[in-house]
Amino acid sequence: MDDRIRDRLLETSTALSLYTAISPSEVEEIFNFKPAIDMDATNSQTLSRYTIILSQYLITLQVRYNTARVIAGQKKKVLDRKVYNILKTGKVEGKTLTEREAHAIASDPDLQALELDCDEASAERDLLEGLDKPIIELINSLKSELRRRAEERQYSRERT
Repeated sequence: MDDRIRDRLLETSTALSLYTAISPSEVEEIFNFKPAIDMDATNSQTLSRYTIILSQYLITLQVRYNTARVIAGQKKKVLDRKVYNILKTGKVEGKTLTEREAHAIASDPDLQALELDCDEASAERDLLEGLDKPIIELINSLKSELRRRAEERQYSRERT
């Protein structure tokens, strides 16, 4: 993987607190939450706050994913158009279309840079794709715990 792509992924991951979980960020606090240790000691109000924060974070994540998807698509279209313009001249070697496209890109430094930009944007999109699912699972787990506590309180009141 190219250094530029790696740097872009690291930048995106850091901006979204994906790999770093250091206070004081509220999202990072939630990512550091250890249910096996902290669940009983955490009050319901804090769990509700975590649910809201994660729901808000999902909005940010979805916006970032959509942006990355659009940018990757636009860069791919620009690359495809430029390669097509070179291919239609008929001066590019290769038996298959894939070979001819690869030769066209390899013969032009500007197309190589554009292909790298396209790969970078696609890598960011791929990194973000599907990240919402584990966060939704965490939100649902927190909601389940809140429901369990509410039912437990209700049961305790009925018994007294």
